[in-house]
Amino acid sequence: MNISLICVPYQLDVARWAYALGPQAFLDRGLESVCRKFGHKIQNTTWIELPRAERTRDIVTNLARIAKRTSLAVADALRDPNGLAVVLEGDCSHAVGVAGGIARAGMTPGIAWFDAHGDLHTYATTTTGYVGGMPFAVALGWDCADWQSEAGLAQPVRPEAAALIGASDLDPEEITALERHPIARLDAEYFDDDPGRRVAELLAPRSKNAPAWYLHLDVDVAGPQEVPGGMTPSPKAPKRAALRSAIQSAAKTLNIRALSLATYNPTSDPDRRGARFGLDMLEAMLAGMQERVNLS
Repeated sequence: MNISLICVPYQLDVARWAYALGPQAFLDRGLESVCRKFGHKIQNTTWIELPRAERTRDIVTNLARIAKRTSLAVADALRDPNGLAVVLEGDCSHAVGVAGGIARAGMTPGIAWFDAHGDLHTYATTTTGYVGGMPFAVALGWDCADWQSEAGLAQPVRPEAAALIGASDLDPEEITALERHPIARLDAEYFDDDPGRRVAELLAPRSKNAPAWYLHLDVDVAGPQEVPGGMTPSPKAPKRAALRSAIQSAAKTLNIRALSLATYNPTSDPDRRGARFGLDMLEAMLAGMQERVNLS
């Protein structure tokens, strides 16, 4: 495939700090070599930037403007029938733009969201006000219509084309939302029993609900032992091998057109364990995609 690397170096709308440094850290650890290992070509690398002149005092407006730029870059990558967008996100808030990029390219997006957290809050449900806990909900059309629209999602992602996998730290309001909406769900506690098979069984019936899927990975799904430095670490994370199996299975089951790594803080990880974990999971994604090609 022809890979476009798209780097979004922002923690929420803040640059040059903590998670915002994650995209460069993945590149420094050899991300391009992992992509080329499978015979893919790296066509270009794009760095998303919010110009000072467009920055406002409103975080959602700023995130929407970052999302628009991200979605345009993703759409440009996917106009190539053999194009794959690999997006390095400072944090999960930038996933909205990736889903929107698939839509801008003329395809209906689905999302497989690997995360320790649900990111399914809205302003009506959050008790903290943390916007980083909202992007999956925004992509589903539950809040912040301006953010969704700027990202290119004229229609939100359908819950029938959405899955939350690996969660181990959900708030009561998110659990209620998952019970109310037909989002596929496989929590971390069920990863001990053949997670690859479980993920395939979860996703296969939904694979046709969207022609183009986005595989999103928040590296905090692995917990602080694998990825030190996370702001909201979960102590009940799945084991690394189980995560790799689950992620590879998802990539084999779905027609993936965009994938991402998000939420890595290299300043709190001097040994770069988290960066190595992220690249291992990227390799699993690409291996699963190759298996899908080989079966077709």
